[in-house]
Amino acid sequence: MKCAVIGLGEFGQAVAVGLAKEGVEVIAVDASIERVNAIKDLVSLAVCFDASQEHALEAHGIGEVDVLIAAIGANFEAQVLVVVHAKEFGIRKIIARATTPDHRRVLKAVGANEVFNPEEEAARWTVQRLLITNISSYFELAEGFSVVEVGAPPGIVGKSLEQLNLRRRFRINLVALKRMETTPEGEKVLKQFNPVPLPDEVIQKHDVLALVGSVIDLANFMGEYAEQE
Repeated sequence: MKCAVIGLGEFGQAVAVGLAKEGVEVIAVDASIERVNAIKDLVSLAVCFDASQEHALEAHGIGEVDVLIAAIGANFEAQVLVVVHAKEFGIRKIIARATTPDHRRVLKAVGANEVFNPEEEAARWTVQRLLITNISSYFELAEGFSVVEVGAPPGIVGKSLEQLNLRRRFRINLVALKRMETTPEGEKVLKQFNPVPLPDEVIQKHDVLALVGSVIDLANFMGEYAEQE
C-alpha cells in the first residue's frame, strides 16, 4: 500500500512514522523544511512543498497513492484544497483531520471518505480509561456504546459465563476471550483465542475479555468485580 501524509505536525508525523513501521510506503509532505528533515530518514520519501497547489501534488506522484491523509492543522483552506485535489486525482481513500464540527462537514462535502478529530478521539479514550478499570483498548460503535478489551477483574476469576449472566445482570455481552500466559521472562503472551465463548467457559486469571455494551454498563460491571476475590 502507498500512502501520502500531508501535514507533518505532531499528529501527522506520528501517523507517517507509524505507517512506515508497518511496512507502508509513505510519502510525507509539509511546507516546513524543518519538519520534513525531521522525518526524512523514517519514511520512504519526505518532500517540502505547498500541498495546496495541485500541480505540486501531481509532480510528486501524490495522485498515484492508495490512501491520502490530510493532516494539516493550522491552515483549513489548504486542508480543503488538499482534499479537493485528492478527490480529483481519484484517490480511493481520503482521510482528513478536522478541528471543529463545521470543518468536519466541509471536508466530507468536498470529498473526504473519513473525517476525524484526534483531540476528540483522545478525550473519548481518556473517558473510557477513567470509567472502565483495566481497559486496554476500545472501539466506539455509537455514542456511548463501545467494544472494549479489559483484563478479567479479580471477582470473576473461577466463575463460568453462565454464573456471571452478563447479559441479564449488566446488559453487556462477551464477544471473545483471550487466554494469556506468562513467559519465564514475565511477558504476557496469547495462549488461546476463543471467538465464541460458551456458557460453561470458566474465567481464568489474566484472561482478556472483549465486551460490548454502553460505557456506563461496562463501568458498572468492572466496578462490581474489581475488588472482589
